[in-house]
Amino acid sequence: MNPSGLNDLTRREWVKRFVLGSATALGAERWCAPLLADVGDPKPGPAVVRLKIADYPVLAATGGSLQLVFNEITAPFTLNRVSDTRFVALDTICTHAQCTVGKFRLDPEGGGLPRMQCPCHGSRYDIEGRVFRDGKGESTEPAPNDLKQFATSFDPAAGIVEITIPTLVLDIYSLEIASRGANGQLRLRLRFPVTAGTSYQIRRHATPQGPFTVATFATTATGVANKSTYLALTAATTTLWVDSTGPEGFYTVAVVLSNFG
Repeated sequence: MNPSGLNDLTRREWVKRFVLGSATALGAERWCAPLLADVGDPKPGPAVVRLKIADYPVLAATGGSLQLVFNEITAPFTLNRVSDTRFVALDTICTHAQCTVGKFRLDPEGGGLPRMQCPCHGSRYDIEGRVFRDGKGESTEPAPNDLKQFATSFDPAAGIVEITIPTLVLDIYSLEIASRGANGQLRLRLRFPVTAGTSYQIRRHATPQGPFTVATFATTATGVANKSTYLALTAATTTLWVDSTGPEGFYTVAVVLSNFG
């Protein structure tokens, strides 16, 4: 994408071209996986997280379970591999007392059936987030209901799972030229909605699927572009300014993901 041609694009084309992002995990298990938002109308909406299964050894076999968190406000979500071709993504909030349910374990501590278990009052759920029930279909646990599932699909050929997270906003309203320097450098203005408690980065790609570099940004139109991470304190629309580093490139919004537990 040549920044000099920004004004030639419609708003809808901007969404389709620039809603590509990345999810990065911090901590012991380091990884970076593609993240895509809804590419429909340019308005706030749920994000679609795309995870490449090969990046997560724990998900290589049936029964594998992974928990990820976006921020301190949004509860972690759990991704379980149910079969060779099927994955289930679950909200981790227990339906009894809203504690965070643990990952699925084929061989749980203390023995017993494979399960996800709430550490607060012991409620058990199966790999698909269904609360344990008796022969009459009634819950045998303190929790009365199943865990909420997120819409999930799997592309075996590409090895990618797509998960829709309703509480995570990742969208781009506009990206436009804010000013031109005497040396031809462009300052771009990027507007996008943010989720409270979530950290974001701006990244530059030479090509849409190519490697990225973290782009530093300014939080004011004339400020120095020396920041690399933006922490959203409230849910709102934020504006950041990025100085172009070359004649071509794709700028993307990235949500910083971290392992839970």
